[in-house]
This record gives sequence, C-alpha cells and structure tokens, in this order.
Amino acid sequence: MSERIDVGLMGATGTVGRQIAQLLASHPWFKLTEVSASPDSAGRSYGNALGEVDDLVTVLDDEAVGLKLKAPEDEWSSTLLLSALPSRHAGPVEIELAQRGHVVVSNASSHRMDPNVPLIIPEVNPEHLALIEAQDWPGALLTNPNCAVVGLAVALAPLQKAFGVEMVNVVTLQALSGAGRQKNLADDIHDNVLPFISGEEEKLAREPQKILGRLDGNVLEHAVFPISAQTHRVEVSHGHLLAVSVMLGRDASAEEVIEALAGFRGAIIDEKLASASEPIIEVLDDEQRPQPRLDRDRGGGMTVSIGRVRPCEVFDVKFSILVHNLVRGAAGAALLNAELCHVCGTIDRTRVI
Repeated sequence: MSERIDVGLMGATGTVGRQIAQLLASHPWFKLTEVSASPDSAGRSYGNALGEVDDLVTVLDDEAVGLKLKAPEDEWSSTLLLSALPSRHAGPVEIELAQRGHVVVSNASSHRMDPNVPLIIPEVNPEHLALIEAQDWPGALLTNPNCAVVGLAVALAPLQKAFGVEMVNVVTLQALSGAGRQKNLADDIHDNVLPFISGEEEKLAREPQKILGRLDGNVLEHAVFPISAQTHRVEVSHGHLLAVSVMLGRDASAEEVIEALAGFRGAIIDEKLASASEPIIEVLDDEQRPQPRLDRDRGGGMTVSIGRVRPCEVFDVKFSILVHNLVRGAAGAALLNAELCHVCGTIDRTRVI
C-alpha cells in the first residue's frame, strides 16, 4: 500500500487497547492517528497517560506518543475505529459512531449477538460481513469474539466441515491478562484457581453457533449444536488453555480429526490479510503440549495450537486448545477484522458525517 490508512483507537490505555497500539506500531496497512481513554484522561498525551516506564512507549513512534487523548464520544476524523472499550461503556458509544459514518470494529461483547452485527473470525466466516448491509446507519459495526471462543471456533470450523458437530463440552483455564486490571486479582489468584468468570460460560455457550452459522440472504441461521462450558481463572500471564470434547456428526478416527485440523487453511488466505498466520492451526505431537509459556507466541501469537487429540470415552474425540488471549483472542482478532473490511471495500464505502 502506498499510504497507510488512519485508525482511531478507543480504550487505548487498557490492556487490549495497549496491545492493539503495539500491533499498529509496525502494521503495514494502518497508522494510529487518534486515541481515546476515559473522560478524566482527555487532553493528556498518550505517552503521558502510559507513563515513562511503560514498554509500549518505546515501541510507538514520537507522533503516536504525542497524540492527545480524547473521550470516545468526541469527534473522530478517522473512518476506521478500533474499539477496546469495556463492554459496560461500549454499547451506545459504538452505535453512535456507526451512525456518524465510522466503521467500528469492536472487541466488546455488547453487540456480538445482535442479529445484524457480524461476529467474525475472517478465516472462518468472512461472508458474514454481508450482515452490515442490513444495518440502518451510514457506517458499519462488526465484532470479534470472546478471547476463548476464538480458539474454540477455529478448532470446530474444520470439524464441522469435515464431519459435522453434534455436541461440545469445554473446560477453560484462562490467563490473568484476560481479566484486565481487576483489583485484588493478584492476591485472589496466588496459589489458587478461581472456578468462576462472570459471563464467560455464557459467551462460550452461544458465540460459536453464530460464528459457525449459515448466512441465508441477510438472515443468519445459527448452528444448533449445544455447548457445555466451565471456565476457570489460573495464575498464567497470557494464553487460554481449553480442554474440549466433541461429538461428531459421523464416525471419525483421531487420525482423521488431526488431518482435518492440520489441513485447515481458512477462507481468506488468498486475500493475504496482513495479520493472518500460516498455519492458522498447528497440531502438536508432544503429549505435554500445548503449554501457554511455550506455545502462545506461535505465529506471532496468531496461531491456534492444538494437542493431545485422542478418542473420547463419552463423546467422539477430545483435545487441548491454546490461544493467546491478547493477540489471537483480542487485539490481533480486531486487526484481522479491520483488514477484512479494507480488502472488501467496507471502509471505502462509508463516509463520516
């Protein structure tokens, strides 16, 4: 590209926002030109809000460090906005900005299940971007999934295509960074496992069916297989590990399942999205893998690692999934969706009003 596209980043000082800013610093297509944080930070420079000891300051160029923080509701000049706002604040703000003509790519859960809002993993369901045609505002709003759902849906997609999926059981061991900056979490989690993450089981139980659903015109028919989910917070910095059992639509050996997973190339490799990894899924032979510390950074954090694929005594097959929750599960997922919007012309078709 001869010129990089201007991008605004909402929630730029939070955990996910900082990760997005880091990825944008070296992005070949996009340039960070506007940032926002909470209203009480408005007017401060981005570098000042981050602090001199923040490693992100050393990654960003001087122009990005000097950007003045605005409130999310303020005027934005960039057509493309990446939202890392907390879900409790994202809902009305993202709608208002789409009504003003912006293309809003959201990491929040506020609109993921709205019928006319695409919930997209570009390698899995890029055709769902067509749902924005039914949105009644000049801009567009699309979302990426929950950080653990990304790994689960990427693993289920080739199995659904090859064998069909009838039923899923998933137990997660989720990293500390997935909780953001919760007070007292470090004390609660030390030498401990927390067996409840608010709202997380519901997201795992319903988001994959939307992602793996079939688009009929402007109507999305969700996949119908049930998912039973149990979630846990563990003392790991980054990387969500999922233990999954799947009942398939037809008989398949573990070897056939491994072949389907390892052979998955997704729907958008030919488009050469800048943040896409190759392979999308890496199947590991070692029975001690995947492990967060050893495998979360595969493919720059964008590869989903799967291991211990074997027959299941109750369902048909069981395996472990590892996904980098901040990269593949959040910041990188948002960038992939923004890149999809670019190659599909979504950004060019909108105009800020």
